[in-house]
Amino acid sequence: MTSPLPSRFPFSEPGGTPAAAATAADDDGAAELAGFTRRAIEAGFEVRVQHEPIALGAEFEPILRKPEVGAIANFIGVVRRHGDSDDVIALEIEHYPGMTEQSLWTIVEEASARWPLETVRIVHRTGRVALGQAVVLVIVAAPHRQAALDACAFLMDFLKTYAPFWKKEIHGDGHAAWVAARTRDEQAAERWG
Repeated sequence: MTSPLPSRFPFSEPGGTPAAAATAADDDGAAELAGFTRRAIEAGFEVRVQHEPIALGAEFEPILRKPEVGAIANFIGVVRRHGDSDDVIALEIEHYPGMTEQSLWTIVEEASARWPLETVRIVHRTGRVALGQAVVLVIVAAPHRQAALDACAFLMDFLKTYAPFWKKEIHGDGHAAWVAARTRDEQAAERWG
């Protein structure tokens, strides 16, 4: 599958490697992404990868106070019991520090080019995340609901396919197994053209 993300950005192809990302980060696209990221942060956009639990209410509070916001859409991904097997008790999530955040900012930049957005916030956990806990939070605020809803779906589809996170399911008996990439996630990202 070919990505609709600009090829100059790291991890613009599914299964991209850190080495490919490092090469891509050396070109002019990295400077362009850095400029977008700086402007986005100044506007209240945020991308965060953290080991700590996600404080859901605290993440929404500053967005609710923005007077330009007319709609907020969100996605909260939670560890569920039924993964590749029926006895999942936790996920162990790893990432490629620096490249993961850069990849997420690239996806936010693309969403911002497609829809008029007031704020985007992506918070993703790493480390061991227990059953029932939030793994990822995506919040999108826009003047109107359709932009917020579409951008939120786009961000989640692309995060699942292009962001360099690796998940391992931990089972009740202590057995662990890596979660493979899923064709349905790639198909979901393809729908955005």
